[in-house]
Amino acid sequence: MLLKKTNLLTVLCLMIFIWSGNTQNKPLDIKYKRNSDNSVSFSFTKKNPGSTYVILKFNQLTNASTNVIRRTIYGFSGNITTLKPIDPKKGIGFSYSYTFIDGDSRAKPELDFKYILPFKNDKKIAVRKLSYLGEKFGNTNPKNWTSFQFLTEPNDTVYAARKGVVVKIVDEFNPDLVVEYNFKNESNYIVVEHEDGTFARYGVLKKNSIMVKIGRKVYPLTPLAITGSYDKPENSQLRFSVYYLDDDITELNNSKSNLTNQKHYYVFVNPVFYNGENGSATKLIANNDYIAYCNNNIIEVEMTKREKKKRLKK
Repeated sequence: MLLKKTNLLTVLCLMIFIWSGNTQNKPLDIKYKRNSDNSVSFSFTKKNPGSTYVILKFNQLTNASTNVIRRTIYGFSGNITTLKPIDPKKGIGFSYSYTFIDGDSRAKPELDFKYILPFKNDKKIAVRKLSYLGEKFGNTNPKNWTSFQFLTEPNDTVYAARKGVVVKIVDEFNPDLVVEYNFKNESNYIVVEHEDGTFARYGVLKKNSIMVKIGRKVYPLTPLAITGSYDKPENSQLRFSVYYLDDDITELNNSKSNLTNQKHYYVFVNPVFYNGENGSATKLIANNDYIAYCNNNIIEVEMTKREKKKRLKK
C-alpha cells in the first residue's frame, strides 16, 4: 500500500497478519503424537521466540470432550495440550485447525512505565502523532490508538526504549528515490517484546543497518538500527508505537479483511517518556521537540541482579 506525499496529515497503518494452519511457510507449526494410553499430545515449533496466542479447534472429535483450546505459548518450541480419551480403551478421532497471533492474552501492561526516547542522550527530536489510515476508509481506530513519527537526521542510530527481547525483524526494503511518500507499507522494522506483554515497533529502518538478531535481549540504549526513509534521505524518520494483545479475543479472523472492515486485536499505549537533562517524564505532545535522556539507573531499572553484575564486568 502506497500513499504519495500530499498536504494531508501523515498516516500509519499497522498491519496485523493472522496465519492459519494451512498457510505455506507459516511461522508456527502444530503437530500431534498418539500415546500408548490413547491420549494425543500436541506440540509446536515457531520462528518467534516471544509470546503467541493460539486458538486450536478440533473438528469431528470422538472419544474426547475438548473442542477448542485457547492458549498463549512461549519460546521456539513446546507442548500445547494433551487430549485424554473418555474411554481409555479406545483411541481419539479428530481433525484440527488453528489460528494465531503475536501476543499474550494475559498481558498486564505497566501503563505508567517510563520509556526513553530511542535516540542518543541529548539528541533533540521533533515529534509528530500519526493518525490511523483505516479511519479514512470508514473503519474505527484501534483501542487507544497512539503512534509517533520522530523526525530525524539521515543515519541516526535507533536505540531500544526499554528492556525486552527482539521477536521480529523485517529487513528487505529499499527507499524509493523517485517518488515521495507520506506512508509506504513496505518498510523495514523491528519488534521488541517487553516483560509486561507489551510490544514496541521501531519502523522505517535503513536496509542492512539492523544490529540485533531474533531472540536478542536488549536494554535501554542498546543500538538497534539506523533510521531510514520511504524516499529521500532528508526525509529520515522513525515510526514508533507500543501495543499489547487485547484480553477478550475468542476468535481470530482477518482473512478477508481490508482497511474498511479490519478487526483490531491490539490495544495501544500512550507511553510516558524521559525528557531533558533533569530526567523529567512526560507524555509526548504532537509538534513539540523533546530531548533524549537516559542514565545508569534507567538502564538497570528492569535488570535482574545477575544482569546488573554482568553489566558491571563489561
